[in-house]
Amino acid sequence: MRGMKTLIRLAQFEVDEQRSDLGRIVQARSDAETALNAHDSAVARETEIPRKEAGDFAVLSTWIAQSARARARLEQRFAELDRTEAAARDSLTSAIAQVKRLQIAFESAQTTTRQILVHRSELRADEREVARHTAARAAVHEPA
Repeated sequence: MRGMKTLIRLAQFEVDEQRSDLGRIVQARSDAETALNAHDSAVARETEIPRKEAGDFAVLSTWIAQSARARARLEQRFAELDRTEAAARDSLTSAIAQVKRLQIAFESAQTTTRQILVHRSELRADEREVARHTAARAAVHEPA
């Protein structure tokens, strides 16, 4: 039984660790989403600036290309974090299910142990009753 309690504690520790990991992943994903939104806002602001010179358009063209690559990297990071979050949620669900299975097995073992102890106690009580009854009969049939 102690071994089962230890397994449950270890499984619960694993669940806590996975919850913590998931929280960090969710925060990183949120940060990536914020970075994407900030990037899009910066692009919108930059493209709204009036351009008059041909050189300005060349610089803008170069900046837009660099900006597109930066956005692609941000999108890739966001997608990676999205996949990681989904995997972490699946893993956490499995870990929680494992804890529940261990708890059910532990409770079942405790119930079985209690039933065995009650049954043994009843057997001992029956044996004492039989012994008392046998002793009483022997006393009655004893020659005087």
